[in-house]
Amino acid sequence: MKSFLFYAVLTFLLCTMLRAQVSVQGNAQVVISPFQYNGPEDDFAPALAQDGKLLLFTQENDKTQRIMLCERDGQGWASPTNLGSEVNDAIQAGSASVTSDGQFIVFAAYKHSLVGFGRTDLYSARKVNGKWTDVRNLGAQVNSEAFDSQPALSPDGSTLYFVSDRSGGAGGTDIYVCHRRGKDWTKAELVGSGVNTSSDELTPSLAADNSTLYFASNRSGGQGGFDIYTTRYKAGTYSTPTNIGAPINSSADEYNYCAVPNSTKAYFASNRSGGQGGIDIYMADPNPEMPDAVLTMHGIVSDANSGKPLGADLVVTDLKTRQKVAILHSDDQSGEYYVTLNAGHSYSITATRPDYVFYSERVDVPVAEKGRTVNNDIKLTPLANDAETRLLIFFDTDKAELSDESMPELDRAVEFLQANPDIRVRIEGHTDDVGEDNYNLQLSQRRADAVKTYITQQGIEQKRVLTVGYGKTRPKVKGTTEEARSQNRRVEMKILK
Repeated sequence: MKSFLFYAVLTFLLCTMLRAQVSVQGNAQVVISPFQYNGPEDDFAPALAQDGKLLLFTQENDKTQRIMLCERDGQGWASPTNLGSEVNDAIQAGSASVTSDGQFIVFAAYKHSLVGFGRTDLYSARKVNGKWTDVRNLGAQVNSEAFDSQPALSPDGSTLYFVSDRSGGAGGTDIYVCHRRGKDWTKAELVGSGVNTSSDELTPSLAADNSTLYFASNRSGGQGGFDIYTTRYKAGTYSTPTNIGAPINSSADEYNYCAVPNSTKAYFASNRSGGQGGIDIYMADPNPEMPDAVLTMHGIVSDANSGKPLGADLVVTDLKTRQKVAILHSDDQSGEYYVTLNAGHSYSITATRPDYVFYSERVDVPVAEKGRTVNNDIKLTPLANDAETRLLIFFDTDKAELSDESMPELDRAVEFLQANPDIRVRIEGHTDDVGEDNYNLQLSQRRADAVKTYITQQGIEQKRVLTVGYGKTRPKVKGTTEEARSQNRRVEMKILK
């Protein structure tokens, strides 16, 4: 019977390959060092979240595999902890992949307590109040009667790569891909030509740039056994896979290559000689195949009145396409959130929670993004009289016509009013201090009216939406700099219960 983690033939291969060793080979600039918590049996499948501050991996003890979690502090990695009984409630459980916020995982299990479809299935779980729960089988669109394992989530959780030996593939084990639609997944499809071969492809891992895909293969032309390869997915096409080379690859087997976002470091697993035993986890620095840089934003979501940390949904929307590209979550206990944003796009990030007014921020990520971490706390106002929020509404200079980039936020306002049918709102228009007083007053009123027109055209009753223009009489911040003026040019929504 096949293990849930590796194709049956690998059991024999792993017993005959060299043991792991710490080495600096080939390119002397790449240093390989062991993970401090490697044990005498197999340790593998490293997966990172929260900007590299959280690490999941699979650890074997007494031939039983379980998912473990490490958190990084100022002193390094803290001791691993078991991810919990609901996730690990199986004969074998492991190979977890996690979204960038550290709040949602997909993992593999052999004979989980939940009924499966085949020998090994893929399952998901969420973190709720500090506990990993809500375990679900991903269903027949993803799982089959065959071996389905080694998941790799995109940072936003919308795309899933995994490995299967089901019929209809290129041969051996192959890499498949599917997409998340709400709580459901699309039908899994074989990854494009050139990635899969008649040999075995294993352990896919998608970098934070949503483009760079690492995987292991025992195809001909490698260093020996299973090697790490990389391909880039752009404009709907996968580039020709490239062997990552020595000293990452060796005459032994290498798996589970995982790049740290905006860092020169990467983690991988190998059964090379010199290790603690079986498969061990190693760190490589620098990563010879760096993914593109990304912008990561993190902070605390809290109650604007009490300061209490809040669990909230973080909806990331591409302002050009109007598509929601991610729905992430802040931690229920700490309020911490993490969002990964790709270069060359403008986004809105909206925090939502029942009984609170939503709040949005605009983030522009340049094409030439070098890799940054932005700290931005979000304060949500409880739903009550006079509660207000700024709307991300954009107008051309001296115009009252709504720009296309305003539509996602307007749709958010409509959704909010639909979800709270017992409230009314007042849309308030404001300008900066440039221009004649009366003109600015009229301009701000026209802009508020334009917002009301859009909202009521979507089915919200007119009597629920009032408008007022304040011109430049109520600046949000003092000053005549462009930054101050940009904050004062705004549209706000105030709750009238």
